[in-house]
Amino acid sequence: MSTDATLNENWWDAYATAYLAEHDSQLPIDVPTWSLWALPEAEVGALGEIEGRDVLELGCGAAQFSVALARAGARCTAVDISAEQLALAEHMIDRATELDGERPDVTPIQGNVEDLSQLPDASFDLAFSDYGASMFADPLRWVPEAARLLRPGGRLAFSQITPMLEVCWPVEIGVATNEMVKDYFRLHRIEDRAVYYNLPYGEWVRLFRRNGLRIVDLIETRPPEGVKTTAYRSANQVEWSRRWPAEMIWVVEREDSEVGANGAVVPA
Repeated sequence: MSTDATLNENWWDAYATAYLAEHDSQLPIDVPTWSLWALPEAEVGALGEIEGRDVLELGCGAAQFSVALARAGARCTAVDISAEQLALAEHMIDRATELDGERPDVTPIQGNVEDLSQLPDASFDLAFSDYGASMFADPLRWVPEAARLLRPGGRLAFSQITPMLEVCWPVEIGVATNEMVKDYFRLHRIEDRAVYYNLPYGEWVRLFRRNGLRIVDLIETRPPEGVKTTAYRSANQVEWSRRWPAEMIWVVEREDSEVGANGAVVPA
C-alpha cells in the first residue's frame, strides 16, 4: 500500500467519529443523497436504475449512501480503507435494521480502492463514490480498478471538487478566492492534513477513454436557494458556488469491452 494511502487510513481512523458528529445531518440513510448540498439522487439522476443491481461504493465512510440504496432494493458492497469508518458503517446498518425489521443488503469490506484484487472482474452493475475514493485515492489507480470491476454497460458515478474550485482554493487558508492560486496543469496530488487528488478536465476525459469508459454526463451542482451554510461549506464557499461550479458529478459507463492481460479495459 502506498505511503499516501497509509496516511489517509490513519487520518480517517483518527477523524471518523468526529466527522460523523459534524456531518451526520447531511448523511441520511433513508434517501440516497449526494455531497455538499445534500441533493437527493432522485433529483440528480446520476445512478440510473437501482433496484436489483449489484452496487459497489468506493470509499464508503459510514456507508450511509449504500444503506439508503440497499433500502431501495440494491445489493451493495461498501469498501473503505478505514477500520473506524467501517465500524460506524456497522452502526448504520444496525440502525436501518431496527427501522425496517430486516438487515439491508450491505457488505462492508476493508480495502484500498486503488487495488481491489480480492474482488473479481466484471462483478458490479454500478460503482459510485461520493467524496470517497473520488477525493482520497489516486484516480490514475482507482478509476482503472472501477472499470475492471464493472460489467459491460455498467455505470460509474462520482462526485468531486471541480478543478475550477481547486485552482481558486489556497490550502493554507481554506477560503475560496476569485483568483487562480494553483497551477491548473499540475493538478494531481494535494496534501492538506490528508492527501486528496484532482485532475484537469482533459486528464479526466483521457483517463476515462483509456479505461473503456464513455462519458454520459457531467453534472455541475449548485447550492439550493436559501442555503447560507452547510455542514461542509462556509458562507464564503456557498456564495462562491453560486457563481462558479464548485462540485462535479461525473457519470460514465463501461463500453462493451473485455479486460486485457495487463488489466487494461480494451474493446471486445
